[in-house]
Amino acid sequence: MLDVNLLGVVRVNRAVLPAMRRQRSGLLIHVSSGMGRAVVPGFAAYSASKFALEALAEAYRYELSQIGIDSVLLERGIHRTPILEKFIPPSDQGRLAEYWSTAEAIERVKGVFEAASRAPETPGPEGVVKAFVRLIETPVGERPFRTVPTAVIQPLLQPYNALAATMRDTVAQTFKVPELTVLQQAASTGV
Repeated sequence: MLDVNLLGVVRVNRAVLPAMRRQRSGLLIHVSSGMGRAVVPGFAAYSASKFALEALAEAYRYELSQIGIDSVLLERGIHRTPILEKFIPPSDQGRLAEYWSTAEAIERVKGVFEAASRAPETPGPEGVVKAFVRLIETPVGERPFRTVPTAVIQPLLQPYNALAATMRDTVAQTFKVPELTVLQQAASTGV
């Protein structure tokens, strides 16, 4: 999970960043999740990988801003996709039995995800694709750091994300790097 959701992103970013640095512009869109902001029981590895991705994207936002590279997060929620079909249950049933009441609770959590993914009102992935397009088409310097394209989780994440934006500015002021909160645009020299 960490290899795909975090280290895979690092590898892709390392592959594209040299070209972006040369042109002094670029956009990194990191696909996170509501579980990158709020932990859900039974999904520790997934949440940990997405929390780490959130931190990485925010560090990139600071560190790449002065060379015109934007780093943003797309925090999606539950969508109708076949992801739950790939769910791998614990293989060590003896160990699982030691957590019997927690294991039962985790099954209820999994049931919520399964029901939501089958519900007719649960969106398909189209809203996420549209959010990608909006981020790409938004003018440089005007993109939001966090985009939540899934309406049902917006009320959960909005207060947390608003506080995080304030904290980001406070961190920049505290560590005397307020300029790193403003994306520098490449001079219009045809670059």
